[in-house]
Amino acid sequence: MSGERSVRVPYVLHFESRTVVLGEPAHLEELDALLRGAGVATRPTYWHGMQRDDPGAALNSVGTDLTAEHFWDRVDAGAFAAARWPVDLDGPLYLPAPPWWVQRARAWEYDPVAPALGAAEPGGWLRVPGWAGTENNDAGGPVGLLQLTDPASFWVLASDADLTEVAATAKELARFRQGFDRLTAYFDPDDRIGCLRLPLICREPLEDELLARGVDIEPRFWE
Repeated sequence: MSGERSVRVPYVLHFESRTVVLGEPAHLEELDALLRGAGVATRPTYWHGMQRDDPGAALNSVGTDLTAEHFWDRVDAGAFAAARWPVDLDGPLYLPAPPWWVQRARAWEYDPVAPALGAAEPGGWLRVPGWAGTENNDAGGPVGLLQLTDPASFWVLASDADLTEVAATAKELARFRQGFDRLTAYFDPDDRIGCLRLPLICREPLEDELLARGVDIEPRFWE
């Protein structure tokens, strides 16, 4: 895992015919406009419960009632709607595409029966293709520590290689810190790790340890 601040791209999360995107506020603003330009009704949320018109309001998510397939279709439709076509008919014509950070976004889908190795129950986030069927699984990217489904636990989303390293770090911490013995990993049908789950009590010790090791983390918790 890299000690430098990695390039940050959104987390695209598919769950029960819905899609929620987490990421940098500026990226989310642009994505929200892109989707609305394609006729999608979005549900943006803001940090600290603020509203769109509040001074200093910053987006923390954009939600839609779209499946994975329909979400990416609408992203492409929004890119076409926003495209500036050349005035000169003899000029070069480029196929419209969403911003590079959308193209590199990492995507997961919640599988309620994903096998679990550890103390928690089955059901976890498994990696799926993103835009145009591509997958950003490069090691050394940011490690997401995301509180998504309940107030008592959080999920670790990252590349396959980085998840393996975080799991090893958590096992080391389990020797002298509470909660880490409940580390749970979730696997897809190919036995590929999709995510990790830990009790909320593990948040600060894990953050401190990863930062001490020079890991770029993206904590997103209900606060």
